[in-house]
Amino acid sequence: MKNLNRLIICTLLMIISTQTGCSSKRMNDSKTESKFDATLRMKLKEISQANADSTVQCLVKLNGVFDEEKKKVFSEAGITVLTVLKEIITIEGQPDAIRKIAAYNFVHSISLSQTRYILKK
Repeated sequence: MKNLNRLIICTLLMIISTQTGCSSKRMNDSKTESKFDATLRMKLKEISQANADSTVQCLVKLNGVFDEEKKKVFSEAGITVLTVLKEIITIEGQPDAIRKIAAYNFVHSISLSQTRYILKK
């Protein structure tokens, strides 16, 4: 009887530890995805569903000024930095690379870059 109780307790502990690990990964993913605006989330989902090898241009707001250290992190992730204006930068990269850089604490938010055209009279 003692062995059966131990077996049940060990099994329950394994299940709990497995579930905790899975939910913490989902929490990290949702924390990262919360930095994306709705249009970027939809675009990334669209690209992943199409299995396309596309790049996306994004506008990134940083917590602090863009410096050489951050430039290195973006470069190592496979992101091309297009423009820099203090703590706001424009980048281009593949969806996986964008998700990767969103996990960093110095990234405040990421939104899909939109082209604006001048209205002609």
